[in-house]
Amino acid sequence: MAHPARTPVVPSPAASAGGGRTVAISPDDDSVIDLCNPWVAALLAWCVPGLGHFYQGRRHKGGIFLGAILGMFLAGLWLGGGRVVYASWRPAEPRWAFVCQAGAGLVAMPAVFQSMQLTGVAKQPVFASTFMAPPLQPGQIVSRAYADRLVAGDPDIDAEQFFDRPPYRQFRGDQLSIWQRRLGRWFEFGTLYTMLAGMLNVLAIYDAFAGPLGTASSSEPQKGKDPEPGR
Repeated sequence: MAHPARTPVVPSPAASAGGGRTVAISPDDDSVIDLCNPWVAALLAWCVPGLGHFYQGRRHKGGIFLGAILGMFLAGLWLGGGRVVYASWRPAEPRWAFVCQAGAGLVAMPAVFQSMQLTGVAKQPVFASTFMAPPLQPGQIVSRAYADRLVAGDPDIDAEQFFDRPPYRQFRGDQLSIWQRRLGRWFEFGTLYTMLAGMLNVLAIYDAFAGPLGTASSSEPQKGKDPEPGR
């Protein structure tokens, strides 16, 4: 008879006593994997790839996820010249790619704060930094400090591309087009890498929450077997 395609997850005695601990059965050798508190594990796995698995004692898997997912995200950010991770929900240019990128966890969250600051009262990212700041659209109002920062640090932007709108300045170019023209296909490659990193981490989060995918010979933990930290 065919087994179910999902690893059974059963509460441990600690869970019955209110300890919130859950175990799953390994599909490889039927050993018991202590998932601890799955909700905490899932949250930690989102914050930092692999951290939820370290919390569960699954150090081998946690190390793989940390290196592979975080490494892919940082590689994509580097390929895209640091420009491919940003949050923007403006009707003219929504950044749907960020929905996937956000799956990589806290490493993508500066983009949210930068976007809120740039479109909010401050009219500039935190410390007027360009890191993970969304591109300026034609007609966008920014602070003088941020305009000066762009003119000084971006060879494709000069002072003539800003109108004076005291106490602010108004951008009359299209910064996204500047980025895409400068980076070419690397902008798309960087976007793809960071999106894949976020989507892979969603799978890692599910693994931390529900245990490994696969089949098992029993729906109950076998007596005398301790939780295996390496899976």
